[in-house]
Amino acid sequence: MGSAALRVVLIASEMGPWAKTGGLADVMESLPPALRHLGIDLRLILPGYRQMLQAGIPAGSVHTGLHAWLGPQRLAFSVHRMRTETGIPIDLIEREDMFDRPNLYADSQGDYYDNAERFIFFCRALTVWLQTWDIVPHIVHCNDWHTGLVPVLLQSIPAFRSSATLFTIHNLGYPGLFDADKFALTGLDPNHHYRPDGLEFFGRWSMLKAGMFYSRAVSTVSPTYAREIQQPEYGRGFDGVLAARSASVFGILNGVDYGKWSPEKDPHIAANYSRKDLSGKSACKADLIRRCGLAADLHKQPVIGIVSRLDTQKGIDLILPILDQLMDDLHLGLIILGTGDKNLENRLAEASGSSRKRLAFIPQFDEVLSRQILAGADMLLVPSRYEPCGLTQLYAMQYATIPVVRATGGLNDTVVDVDADPANGWGFTFGRADPQDCLSAIERAAALYRRSPGEWQRIQQRGMAMDFSWDRSALAYQRLYRSLISDSTT
Repeated sequence: MGSAALRVVLIASEMGPWAKTGGLADVMESLPPALRHLGIDLRLILPGYRQMLQAGIPAGSVHTGLHAWLGPQRLAFSVHRMRTETGIPIDLIEREDMFDRPNLYADSQGDYYDNAERFIFFCRALTVWLQTWDIVPHIVHCNDWHTGLVPVLLQSIPAFRSSATLFTIHNLGYPGLFDADKFALTGLDPNHHYRPDGLEFFGRWSMLKAGMFYSRAVSTVSPTYAREIQQPEYGRGFDGVLAARSASVFGILNGVDYGKWSPEKDPHIAANYSRKDLSGKSACKADLIRRCGLAADLHKQPVIGIVSRLDTQKGIDLILPILDQLMDDLHLGLIILGTGDKNLENRLAEASGSSRKRLAFIPQFDEVLSRQILAGADMLLVPSRYEPCGLTQLYAMQYATIPVVRATGGLNDTVVDVDADPANGWGFTFGRADPQDCLSAIERAAALYRRSPGEWQRIQQRGMAMDFSWDRSALAYQRLYRSLISDSTT
């Protein structure tokens, strides 16, 4: 089959820049244009959030008179068809009481009480909508728990039995787990589906498990993470399901849109620079130190940046026990940008106040400042306990900021340690989720920074030369799509 004939429906719960809470939105913003560039006939389906309908995306047709079941209720919905700037159709499943809200999944009090109802309905409604099309897709590509019922529901629709379903796990830490009394809303037969070899999960049920159990193949966002989640340490109780079908579990790295992440043309940084001419990075470092109110002498010392959600998954707690050693013994600067766990925020704020202008903690989300940190810092620290893929280390490499990371998930797949491979490495890694292991990696990086500026620059340039573009990722997805179709016809 030629790529021009390949028909793919991509289904997700968010899409940047309009409806975004995390990395899934970045994927849905950047992967579709790369797939379309390969000649794939691509369509997107998302919930009709307020944020999408009011985003100013050029509106196309509106389809009404549609209904889907939610338990015993037959509920009306409509579909707004829009198109991205590159011409990709986006179908928004709209029902006001489900999706016309200030946020996507939660408010200040926590998750919305009816998230089960919202996304069960989304899955059922989109399968109704698919049946109105005059074509049947070759691939239905679902993403994360919000779409997990789709592979199950499509099995009961004769026209879609020839379609291959692919389910991508972006983070196993979000399982779409609900109490048993919500299961009836799915319309599925509990005798067949509410069981350990179905959707049941330790007395509750999981929409994520539905996707991984009933899809033709499962993918995740890095090869190492695909292997890790088949092991008890990382599997969060799903490792048995995934290991049982390991032959159909794949890892495809996320990519970077280098058109949006480039120090050569980034308008938000103090000076532009390139792999051939890194001189502007020094100006960016001076600007960053000034903006963050740090000691002026840090311009001659290594400065570490952290841009992260603040929680234990991201390993931020590993840094707290070694702050004094970083600042007093190694004489480093540290800039941390992010929000999250209030205990971590409070401890970092307290440490920042007594750091003698060597630690700046900015408890907010600020994309402009995150770019300035990437451009101005010498190193980016990512000490995650687990990391499905990670994007900040990829951005950092493009900005000539050397990553110091824990060797897990996508961090392991994208950072090669300088000491392990002196001729080809472009970062520093450590193995255990342990403060002292983290400190040792930082010590190695700081020693090289001070010992050999020339070698440091060569490592910077090596990282900038790496290709982690979406074009590579799209080709990998195209190969997987074709293999799934081939498997269904043999």
